[in-house]
Amino acid sequence: MEQQYLLRLPAAGGAERIPVPEGGITGALLCDLLQTDVTERMRVPVMPDALADSAKVLCYFLDARGGDKGLPANTPGTCFYHTGCPILGDLLLCFCDQAGAAVSGFSEAQISLLTDWLHAQFPAYFSL
Repeated sequence: MEQQYLLRLPAAGGAERIPVPEGGITGALLCDLLQTDVTERMRVPVMPDALADSAKVLCYFLDARGGDKGLPANTPGTCFYHTGCPILGDLLLCFCDQAGAAVSGFSEAQISLLTDWLHAQFPAYFSL
């Protein structure tokens, strides 16, 4: 099976590929990666055309206690949220099933497309 990845977008800028372990993406893994005990799942309102799939949507997970912890604002997450309210701390981007709770990672080709798209959308964030 092809290696899958999550994409971490740190609040400080840049991006990091995180290999998905053999056991898949669990709630415990997401909590560990975000150093929290509770995460929140949000849907990215747009998706690169090259990644469009009627069964999957682009989502991100964040630390649901980011405000309590005083985490810094995350520029892409705040833009994805579309309310003007800041999204705090690091984000983990992934695919989510449109009709269910399943979470999956990206293939090498998909993460490359996603990273290129994010660079185009947020050039200042990636130059930090």
